[in-house]
Amino acid sequence: MNFSRWFLSLILLGLSSSLAMADSVDPKFVPIGGGGSIILDSPTDPAFQFSFTKNGSVGTVGCGSFGGPSDNQCINPSNTEFVNNSGQAWNSITLEVTQQSLGLLFTAFDNANAIDPYFNNSASGFLLNGHAFVTFFGTDETHPGILSAYSCPDGPSTCTGPTRGEGEGRLLLYDFAILSDVTDMADGQSFTVQGTATVPEPATVLLALGAGLLLFLFKRP
Repeated sequence: MNFSRWFLSLILLGLSSSLAMADSVDPKFVPIGGGGSIILDSPTDPAFQFSFTKNGSVGTVGCGSFGGPSDNQCINPSNTEFVNNSGQAWNSITLEVTQQSLGLLFTAFDNANAIDPYFNNSASGFLLNGHAFVTFFGTDETHPGILSAYSCPDGPSTCTGPTRGEGEGRLLLYDFAILSDVTDMADGQSFTVQGTATVPEPATVLLALGAGLLLFLFKRP
């Protein structure tokens, strides 16, 4: 084994050890349906943020009511609710941890794909600025992304937009909350999250067809 491979193995071992040591203090996130929320007017609206400091059970509810582990503590979702009023559908959201207590490691829920009605995939890691992040992405027939509200004429409670289902199971496809499992945090530990979203880009196939058409026209005699 040459030096570079040995050094890389050493780095990976150190990362694995760090993750294992931090595994007992993992705040976990997943988007769920919301109602009565903070209005976001763009994918980078600074209002897409929330903070939490662990103080016993203050500000928390049982995760089980929202699809998480029944014995765990989650931030009350009413404190992490938002409306997409940007006029554009969002095909991913990223939660960047801009402030955190030492030792916290941030991930998606273990069963995020089963709980999340908006996206069918998730990932976590670190940005180039060193901040931890958790991102949710991927859409299909049953995971449409977070769609835009039609209008919010007089605050969050008056927002209208696309929905799915009826009765208690009715989902507001423009209104979402971030379910946050904070069971393993110690009292006094805290974090702040800043969210951003992305919007779909033109389909690659359409771009390729357009480029092909231009090439054909330029080559014509």
